[in-house]
Amino acid sequence: MENFRLYKREKLCSHTAINQMFSSGKSVIAYPLRAVYRIGEARPEAPSRFMITIPKKKIRTAVGRVLLRRRTREAYRLNRALLVPALAEAGKSVDVAFIYLSKSPADYAVIEEKMRVVLEKIQKAATDE
Repeated sequence: MENFRLYKREKLCSHTAINQMFSSGKSVIAYPLRAVYRIGEARPEAPSRFMITIPKKKIRTAVGRVLLRRRTREAYRLNRALLVPALAEAGKSVDVAFIYLSKSPADYAVIEEKMRVVLEKIQKAATDE
């Protein structure tokens, strides 16, 4: 059985890493998600680290932001298997920030479908480098 658990080491928390990612990273859009990512050398502890941003300007209520953060995190958790094996094979690691773009909450099915699209694009970029 595959391990779907998200560990603390997979969360992107470092201010330095976040600043580097946003200053020199690349972007992929699959509406309503935008992913900013930075590909680097392999890390043994976590080949993929992520963060999720739901702008207060787009989703005004905290309840709505929490709902979308949970849906996005769940979509990533279940579909990261599209990305992690390819990164390990290529000897790369990636830092990713998922940013929600829409002004209205999307259903989970839409978010999951777009998450797959984004992860496949990042995986393709990582293996092409």
